[in-house]
Amino acid sequence: MAACLPLAVVLVALVAATGASAHGYSQTPSPTPAPAAKCDKVMLKVEGMVYCQSCTHRNSWCLDGATPLPGAKVTVTCRDAKNRVMESRTPVADGNGYFLAEFDVAEKADYYKGDPAKACFVRLLASPDRKCDDLTNVNYGIEGAPLRHEGKRWSGKGYENVVYAARPLSFKPDTCAPRGHY
Repeated sequence: MAACLPLAVVLVALVAATGASAHGYSQTPSPTPAPAAKCDKVMLKVEGMVYCQSCTHRNSWCLDGATPLPGAKVTVTCRDAKNRVMESRTPVADGNGYFLAEFDVAEKADYYKGDPAKACFVRLLASPDRKCDDLTNVNYGIEGAPLRHEGKRWSGKGYENVVYAARPLSFKPDTCAPRGHY
């Protein structure tokens, strides 16, 4: 018998059953979405690359022709809310010159200005290659390279995992062949 009802009657019945008006709008307010859970704790990871600068670009910030420096050591230092050293790690670069420093879970508020990216920096420490062990300040490797957001973050276990990166750092050769003929 319901199959014989005119289409308008069926639509009115559906509208009445769902609480929508004839124009498709809901008569009852929709629930507001709950705000996303804000993690107050963070597990910080800092990554980067260490290179040996080519003699062609020695004493500049250019890394064209630079080669990865396996075994290079850097230090990653983070400051607390009072701008004191909070934690530090000394990662060693792998065979591709890549390093990763991992920190324990901490409150975001414990970091300087409540932001690990502002609280932490990376410095060159040591090179295993005696032919390429002079420090450079490329990307502030001597002064302290700032961290940048990489968009790598995920939540789990009651804290947020965040990966920051330092721009590429570099040692330079202590001696290079002369560029001109004498």
